Amino acid sequence: MSLADFKKNIKFAAVAIFMLVYAAGFYFFGKNSGTIDLGKVKGVSEEKPVRSPIETPVPFADTQTVSISSSYVKLCANTIYSYEVVYPKDWFSTYSTDDQKCSYFAPYSFVIPHDTSNFTTTIRVVVTNKDEWLGVTKFYENPNDFQNVISVKNIEVNGKSVRKVEAETTGSTEGEKGLVKVTYLILDSEKPVVISYQQAGRDEDPAPNIKILEDMVGSFRYF
Repeated sequence: MSLADFKKNIKFAAVAIFMLVYAAGFYFFGKNSGTIDLGKVKGVSEEKPVRSPIETPVPFADTQTVSISSSYVKLCANTIYSYEVVYPKDWFSTYSTDDQKCSYFAPYSFVIPHDTSNFTTTIRVVVTNKDEWLGVTKFYENPNDFQNVISVKNIEVNGKSVRKVEAETTGSTEGEKGLVKVTYLILDSEKPVVISYQQAGRDEDPAPNIKILEDMVGSFRYF
């Protein structure tokens, strides 16, 4: 073997050994790369986990919308006096004549008697006229044989002037003494209206019905 051939063989052997060492190092690095802690590598930022939508807090949904409210109330319209009012859907309202429609409301069924002068229900709507209004307000705002007045307040409901009268029964007629009465006197240039609640008995909690009365007063409107 000549010197030239010997040098050529040495050169090929050196290249082969370099390739084997390079391949072994690449294999070793790839095998162990999965164990590298990226948190310890300088320059690698810590990635925050992405929260799924179900984990992200959302604003509280207000359920008090018109669509929700409408599922709990019924609309009643009186075409004689041209007004409408809403009342709880589990309440009852009836009439004998068209002018009585949407005038009597209660959480129980009832029949309108022929003589309604002493007839009452949980909540009643009475439309008057401007000529009678002064006498009507005097009756409700002052003590009389039927009621003792506790307070009279001037308020505003839907842009209308309203007087809220709180009273209690005297017991001089049929019924107990000291039952709660709340009356709203709604002023109107042509057709003032009275919307009132009277407690049926001592065992009746007036608070829920007074709230219903307030809602009905707020919903009342002429068309």
